Amino acid sequence: MAQRKLILLSDLYFERNDELNERIRSLFQHKKPSIGYIPSCSDPQRIYVEHTRRFYRQFEMEDVQYYDLDTEYEESMLDSLFECDAIHLSGGNTFYFLSLLQQRNRIEQLRSYVSDGGILIGVSAGSILMTPTIQIAGYGEDADENHIGLTDLQALALVDFEFAPHWDRSEEMMQSFREYAQNYQTKVYACPDGGAVVVENESLELYGGATPAL
Repeated sequence: MAQRKLILLSDLYFERNDELNERIRSLFQHKKPSIGYIPSCSDPQRIYVEHTRRFYRQFEMEDVQYYDLDTEYEESMLDSLFECDAIHLSGGNTFYFLSLLQQRNRIEQLRSYVSDGGILIGVSAGSILMTPTIQIAGYGEDADENHIGLTDLQALALVDFEFAPHWDRSEEMMQSFREYAQNYQTKVYACPDGGAVVVENESLELYGGATPAL
């Protein structure tokens, strides 16, 4: 896929990271972009979207709109989502999040959005959704629970690697990612909180300690 602007974050970071902040800003065409926020499940108190709005205020980005695919879903509301400069996929339970995208038939629409020049930003589960499969979300000690019994784990496949968020920088955790990569014959990038993988067209850049599990 030639045209892509993807930011895969492990978490929403609030410590200064000038290099990564500048890189994120550089992907946007203008200074006051619109961002469509998709939660991994309904956020009725708007706690998580408010936290996300605080994150974007660091970049002087104020326009963050909430688009629910879960209990508050309204199909007509989603037309304006795909007109936003960027779409933000939140953290949460990766299996449930993927099931919502499948139920609402939004997978192909998100792929088209990226190939048409839209910026896709993920946090944890949202980042895993950009990869070919969310299988890694169910792997390891802090795995997401597949409480809905989702069997089709194919995700957006915007990249050819898998993403392991919340790496604690320990050799022990890295070893488990290596074993996963070997067992499934795949490439894995481990990302600590505060780090990111940024993909622009054919280039891939690592920030804040993100590294391939080799």
